[in-house]
Amino acid sequence: MVQKVYFLEGGYLTIDRSILLYGQDFGVVEKSSVYSVLLKMKESWALIDTGLNPLGLTEPEKAWGERAKLIKPVLTADDDIRNRLAVLGLKTDDISYVINTHLHWDHTGGNRFFDKAVFFVQKAEYRYAYQPDKHLQSSYMKDHFDCGVKYELVDGDAEILPGVFLLHTPGHTPGHQSVLIKMASGAHVIIAGDAIYTRDNLEHTIPPGHSWNQEFAIFSIHKIKTLQGVLQAKVMVSHDPGFWGMAPKSPVCLE
Repeated sequence: MVQKVYFLEGGYLTIDRSILLYGQDFGVVEKSSVYSVLLKMKESWALIDTGLNPLGLTEPEKAWGERAKLIKPVLTADDDIRNRLAVLGLKTDDISYVINTHLHWDHTGGNRFFDKAVFFVQKAEYRYAYQPDKHLQSSYMKDHFDCGVKYELVDGDAEILPGVFLLHTPGHTPGHQSVLIKMASGAHVIIAGDAIYTRDNLEHTIPPGHSWNQEFAIFSIHKIKTLQGVLQAKVMVSHDPGFWGMAPKSPVCLE
């Protein structure tokens, strides 16, 4: 089982809130939180998502292309995933497993640093990332995920490590996955990823504004809400600045 869960700060994206909530809040601009999640198991460490590319600190357009001007990521040196791990006394080589909820650029910016780890990604996501639909291709940056790391492709829901379950939650992307964590204490935590951007998505069943398939996105929200109710699980949404402001941040952890 998972002994500890750390939430690692990773900066912000400057976006229109309508991207988070379908059909709502057009023109409302906010800083949308980015974070990674570190799991301490009995004999190993696993990381969920690797955040923004730290090259953006010095060369934003080289790191992110047009996104550097359109979305204006906000990143500090502390937010480099390597530095967040260092605060806990860890190096990238200490991480045995990495789970990518999906392969969008703001979730894979540090993938290349974990060449000793095994990466888990949904087969549908891996395939789509190489040939996405034209109107969605800007969210995928090939140099972020095609970077010499080892992927283990998963097809649907699966327990990949003791107490770590992948949940196929398509909608935002074809192969998006959330992560259900069973703690050694008996508590459950769901890392929703971009299946649920904000608390409003969850509470009012509003799909993300940026989705590959809205019908699947609603299906995935219901799936997470059902598991939340059955397991009395804590659901961690992905890009809600208000929610993130109240979340425990490393070096504080959940046990």
